[in-house]
Amino acid sequence: MTFLEGVLRLMKSRKFWVLIASLVAVAGALSTGQISTWEAVQAIVAALSVYSAAIAYVDGNAAAADASPAVCDSPAVSDSHRRGQR
Repeated sequence: MTFLEGVLRLMKSRKFWVLIASLVAVAGALSTGQISTWEAVQAIVAALSVYSAAIAYVDGNAAAADASPAVCDSPAVSDSHRRGQR
């Protein structure tokens, strides 16, 4: 994937636009004096943390979907474990 393709993919991401909207909201609240600088820093860290967690969740699900069926068919994995039961 080229840099331009990566940027275009990012621009299509709803998660990215929610992050941008939250950062704009924080900037607006900070500029009007509704929140302090420390509250703005906390809000920015929280927004970035949520974005990072959402990306990790999506990447984790994509990796699980791409997992080889041979791994799941291993005799070391029981039928009840494969079905999500313990």
